[in-house]
Amino acid sequence: MSDFSTNRHAESLPGPATRFSDAPVAMPARHPDIWFSDGNIILVAGGYYFRVHLGLLCRHSAPMRQLITTLVEKRNSCKFIEHQVAIDLSDQPQDLCRFLLALYDGTSGLKFDTHDFESVSALLRLSTKYGVEHIRRDILRGLSTSWPRTLSAWENREAEATDGNGNYKPRTIYPHPIALLPAAFYDLCRSSASDIATGFTFNNSSGASEDHMLSDEDLLNALRGREHASRFLSTFVVGELEGRETSPSCIYKNDLDPLRKRICEATFEATTFEVLRDVNGVVFNRSSDPLFAIMDADLMQGRGDGSSGRLRPIHRACEPCRLEFAGVVDSAREEMWRKIPSWFGLNIPNW
Repeated sequence: MSDFSTNRHAESLPGPATRFSDAPVAMPARHPDIWFSDGNIILVAGGYYFRVHLGLLCRHSAPMRQLITTLVEKRNSCKFIEHQVAIDLSDQPQDLCRFLLALYDGTSGLKFDTHDFESVSALLRLSTKYGVEHIRRDILRGLSTSWPRTLSAWENREAEATDGNGNYKPRTIYPHPIALLPAAFYDLCRSSASDIATGFTFNNSSGASEDHMLSDEDLLNALRGREHASRFLSTFVVGELEGRETSPSCIYKNDLDPLRKRICEATFEATTFEVLRDVNGVVFNRSSDPLFAIMDADLMQGRGDGSSGRLRPIHRACEPCRLEFAGVVDSAREEMWRKIPSWFGLNIPNW
């Protein structure tokens, strides 16, 4: 399953194993958790070794099976620990521990939040590297809840990350995966320039916050996608909002009072001004979010009394004009959502 990643990420992964050098090295320590007395294969990562079961590894991982088969055929040149063939892996011991725990115990206890993302990212890397599809599917399924592929699910996700004052604070709830999901790229493009350069933040196992840098390619994709999104918003404002004509069914169309006759036109003029003036950043902390800006162009007509900088009560389009504009808003947002993967250089089937 390759729905949420690209080939370039797979190519950047290290090989399944590295050869032992002839130079003497310190003996790795037995891992305190992943060690089975009846295990018949040793995996070495960093300063630890894991005694596990050959059959389990070979059943679930074709790359591991091929690696083990190759080494066993050259048994005379193998390294042994506890009288078992030892395979030196290039993974971090804590990542390999998480991967083996998932192989033995499953992923049902995993939480896809900011505190568990270190484990989530490790499992996604290693399940991809070693071709363990059922773990990879579980991880992607869990991530897709926070980073959905449909606009309706994205709106539900945003509602959960919005506090009672209307402030959008996703970083307090969701981790930020690096360059795996189009929705994550879009969320990143709404950040400040320094946040884009940093990439994403999550809390490690000790609770400390860690920043992780984007690769040059991912950084360029994020900036390129942000430019596409900004251009889409400006095109929407010019084409659908600025100088918008009233609906043929406008209730003020034939009003004799010239001021009332222009109520709907004045509404769209005021809406244009608000979108250009605020760009949903100052009032709702949604800087550089075209999806929200397009929706807000419709919502602001029925929100507040102007004290927070929104439209005054006199600027309310009639129902036929508002419904017609609401349809345009919905269509524009759906069109924009469909284009997000291509804007960020990702090819996602069934997006």
